[in-house]
Amino acid sequence: MKTRASFTIEADVLSKLDSVVDNITYRSKSEAVEDILRKFFERQHTAIILCGGNFMLDGINTYRSLLKINGSSIIENTINNLRLSGFRNIFISGQTDLLKDTFKLLKNGEGYGVDIKYVDDNSLNGSAKALERVKQYVGSTTLFVPGDAIFDLDLKDMLRFHASHNSVASIAISTLGEHTEEVKDKLVIKGNRVVAYERLSTLIKSKFVPTSIFIFDKEVFKYIPPGEMAWDIRKDLLPLLAREGLLYGYLYNGNWVHVKSKDDVEKARMSLEKK
Repeated sequence: MKTRASFTIEADVLSKLDSVVDNITYRSKSEAVEDILRKFFERQHTAIILCGGNFMLDGINTYRSLLKINGSSIIENTINNLRLSGFRNIFISGQTDLLKDTFKLLKNGEGYGVDIKYVDDNSLNGSAKALERVKQYVGSTTLFVPGDAIFDLDLKDMLRFHASHNSVASIAISTLGEHTEEVKDKLVIKGNRVVAYERLSTLIKSKFVPTSIFIFDKEVFKYIPPGEMAWDIRKDLLPLLAREGLLYGYLYNGNWVHVKSKDDVEKARMSLEKK
């Protein structure tokens, strides 16, 4: 259904609009404006924020994504990062109660300059299974980020990196230089390709900190078994993709704080203050 709208526009922009109305491609300014706007919105990148599982902060009766740090919630910080990087089509996946509280804060995203939709994920069969729930919304290339992390990396550059390698999957990896951090992820990197990935049961010291920020092409769903079986991104999906030579690591020197405890809250606060 067509709706009439009126707006003001700079004269030089109107002149350029007149120049494309050639009675072949466009027969009127209205037709030209509609098509140009449609193509603009189609080019907006899609991001999916994963908030699956219990998602409560240890020791505090609140959802980690809704915890306020330095005046704004973690998920608001993430939304702003996504908008500034051109991700304006945003889906939030999580359990029903979390989504209800999140909607009270974010609504449809209009106040943040984005479009937000919500996807129920009440399954506890692992994070990779959460990907299946949003499969219908995944385009050729889609960014996945956690709803409970503070991070500082160039998402546009990561997109370019992913496209340049024509890869099925890319993971952002924070590099620590001469420092080390305790992680549960053991990986082997050759060039930019992650050739081995293993999720351990104990902590090891590493100069590389794999984040939970991924770019997946639609082909990734071939590597998630159908049905009700448990399937996790880190334990199952990433090791399989690495063995198949389909996983690339985007190395960056920036902040990454996955907020799961009170200690992490303080780390996140310090990270934001450094910006």
